[in-house]
Amino acid sequence: MDIIYYFASKQNFDGKVLEPRIPQHKYDSEDSETSRICVSQSVNGCLTAIGSRFDLGDKVYIHQCESDNVIQPTVEQVKDVHFTGEEWILEPATMVLIYKIIILGTLNSTINGICNVLYAFRLEYDEYDKE
Repeated sequence: MDIIYYFASKQNFDGKVLEPRIPQHKYDSEDSETSRICVSQSVNGCLTAIGSRFDLGDKVYIHQCESDNVIQPTVEQVKDVHFTGEEWILEPATMVLIYKIIILGTLNSTINGICNVLYAFRLEYDEYDKE
């Protein structure tokens, strides 16, 4: 069975191949040596892993991708990995836009001293509108 991974961005990467890299916007405590594409097996997981970079009303593009070269980072690499389910693709991956969402709200949650952001959103997808 192939595992589908989700990738969220303010940009539409439909049909584009993303290369693994060190994220520009990462927490100071996160790994700064492993090039990767940060994904999750759930939409909520990938949104939460991104942190507080989305504002109310933001349009966010949700993509799917597949890979056989995926690892789950350790707690030393990503402190909230058990909360977000973040995984790292270590090879180029083709993104497929599945829908757009609009951010409706946020909830900050602190677990074991680690603050995470949970998002409320609504779907905003028209299969003919792939901007």
